[in-house]
Amino acid sequence: MTLSREQIRLFRERGYFNLGRVFDGARLAELGVAYDRALEKPMRIGERGKSKFEYGPLLQLRSPVLRRLATSRALVEPLLDLLGPDVRLYWDQAVSKPPGTGSETPWHQDNGYGAVVPAEYVTATLALDAMTVENGCLWIQPGSHLAGPRPHKDTGGFFQIGYEGPETGEPLELAAGEVGVFSSLTMHRAGANPTTRPRRSWVIQFIPGHAIHGETRRLFDDRLWVARHGEILEEPYSERPFDLSALTS
Repeated sequence: MTLSREQIRLFRERGYFNLGRVFDGARLAELGVAYDRALEKPMRIGERGKSKFEYGPLLQLRSPVLRRLATSRALVEPLLDLLGPDVRLYWDQAVSKPPGTGSETPWHQDNGYGAVVPAEYVTATLALDAMTVENGCLWIQPGSHLAGPRPHKDTGGFFQIGYEGPETGEPLELAAGEVGVFSSLTMHRAGANPTTRPRRSWVIQFIPGHAIHGETRRLFDDRLWVARHGEILEEPYSERPFDLSALTS
């Protein structure tokens, strides 16, 4: 599967697009079971004074099923059109906003949470449940990626804030099973979930194979190769074990 010219144009000009469904019903059901099991004991994060949402980093390290799906041809192959022939899996995380979640996620760029060089990589957000305006979908500032990396303010908690101006952005609503793709430099946020419906999402990020840590200048050789020379790897591998300290050092 390759991207259409329109999808590539939307990514280059607006910073995001809807990839559609990449997994069939059986795989999506398998994914949902594995996701819920991996997130059985989540971290709870959010804004001060508001009900928090559920968060779980690195699900693919906890679940062989999720690792297989995060590195699958169905998901990775279309992204080669954006990242080039050599690609690594950089990061993944669960963001689940159960019914009644009051906390929002502030405006930020994904690269504001950890400097990667080159600054632009690709985030794929898979909606396990429908993500709507009502239940806290993503909001995007179209074209914001064209301005490059922006300074982010540390809130002293979990969040980094990259924008506090009047821009409202536009919603990226996703049906259950659809994948939203956007640039790591695209400014985005997510709303609260005051509804009676869950809003589970799985965020998976991919970097070019030559990407380095912005501070240590070291290659991300602890991250899985998922594509080499344009070929999707049947057995992803990394040169060394995953180094969590590299994210903050």
